[in-house]
Amino acid sequence: MTQKQPASSLLIVSDLHLGSALRPPMGYSNLKMITRLDMAFENFLEYHQKQQIFNEEGDLIPWTLIFNGDTIDFLHMGLSANRRSPPTNLKEDENRYGLSFVERRSRWKLQEIARYHRRAFRVLCAFLEAGNSCVFVIGNHDADLWFEKVRHDLTSLIARYAKDPKSIKRKIHFAPWFYYEEGRVYIEHGHRFDPYATFPDPLSPVDKGEDQESLQPTFAHWGLRYFSNPVPTFPIHNLEDWSAVEFVRWAFKRAGMSVFSLISFYGYFIWRYVQDTAYARKYTKENLKKRSRKLSKFAKKSNIAYDDIKEIDALNLPHVGASWFRLAQALYVDKMIVVLIGLICFFICWSVFDNPFYLIITISPIVVLLNWVWLYLSKIRPPQDCDPLLGEKAQQIGDITHVPLVVFGHTHHATLQKEGDVNFLNPGTWENLPRTEDHQSDETCNCGATFAVVKGDASQMDVNLYKWCPHRKVALKITPETGEVLKNMNVQGKH
Repeated sequence: MTQKQPASSLLIVSDLHLGSALRPPMGYSNLKMITRLDMAFENFLEYHQKQQIFNEEGDLIPWTLIFNGDTIDFLHMGLSANRRSPPTNLKEDENRYGLSFVERRSRWKLQEIARYHRRAFRVLCAFLEAGNSCVFVIGNHDADLWFEKVRHDLTSLIARYAKDPKSIKRKIHFAPWFYYEEGRVYIEHGHRFDPYATFPDPLSPVDKGEDQESLQPTFAHWGLRYFSNPVPTFPIHNLEDWSAVEFVRWAFKRAGMSVFSLISFYGYFIWRYVQDTAYARKYTKENLKKRSRKLSKFAKKSNIAYDDIKEIDALNLPHVGASWFRLAQALYVDKMIVVLIGLICFFICWSVFDNPFYLIITISPIVVLLNWVWLYLSKIRPPQDCDPLLGEKAQQIGDITHVPLVVFGHTHHATLQKEGDVNFLNPGTWENLPRTEDHQSDETCNCGATFAVVKGDASQMDVNLYKWCPHRKVALKITPETGEVLKNMNVQGKH
């Protein structure tokens, strides 16, 4: 019996971050990064359009291009002025902290991103005209795609380059939570496992305001607006690689403002976050009923059993503003209190006991107890790096949905590994590509752009990680074990 072939092969790109270079002050370096990313993406799609795959009957199998979240970087896009079409009715706090997260601001950001990245939008349209399709899985940096008008704008901005825009619009799809093919693959961005990036309600991150809808607060969104925007020297990329010493060194030497100003901006950010997440710390029966209805809709649309959807949803990690204790942990207030208690105990004992022997005898059990408390608090702290958790989450979702492949993005860490009976894939990111140094054609590729290709069905699935080299215009296969380039896969008719 001939195995049924899948309708398409999957080309998975995660964390493309179109628009992340649009931050003031705009200069030559920003435009250079935009051009490099667009040219690389253009060559990438043109290359894969030539990599034709056929089924056993000789029919061409098209591509489904899966953008696995953070494709359009609304979050890092920091422009708030444009001589040609400036945003209207700017509020006082928007002049100081950047644009708010309401729908009309997201629509303006998208227009600007599409204007600067028109080359990427044009080549995507051509890729769809060639018979392929695409799916936008929504992440945290492009959570603005939850707005219906923003989704409509995006499809129009892509399709405007086509001879038949309506046909192109039908090939563009959106997956607010996950993309799922029964028995084959489950794809989700993965930010709901990151307490600092997830929303109070990941299934409905939009609140209805007085005049229009607005995104719910996340620690990352509010931190970027109320701290990073007014402190333009603050590095918003690769912060996970910074140590505490490097942050202190930056504050005193490279911040470009006084430490007092930094503390005041940080304090205002925390105050706004605490204030704006107050409602999220109050759960009512009505909230639970609404959530149940949302889960039911997702179950029906994805053809996954309702109980299984509930089980997948239960894997969420709560956001850092979900409780006062969790927020205190995120701000290290708990450990500050432990240190303060330790100092108070030491000075009390030091003032009471003149004999060093009695001082040591008294203070030792206190030190042991506080050390135990410190380690316990570290264990239950909201994880700042959710990458180590994703493999376990992939295995759990694979067991629930009975798919052999689970895909997450978000952490920018390209991964392909076995978790029990489930293959866990993270396609990596393209965010660092515009910032990497050029290399010669005969030199080792250091281009920061990775992606994945999935061919075949569950019984004969072929899953591979690749690095895209814009200088050679080829896809270089990566070994899952070492992360090193295995070989050049530039073969016509094959990947």
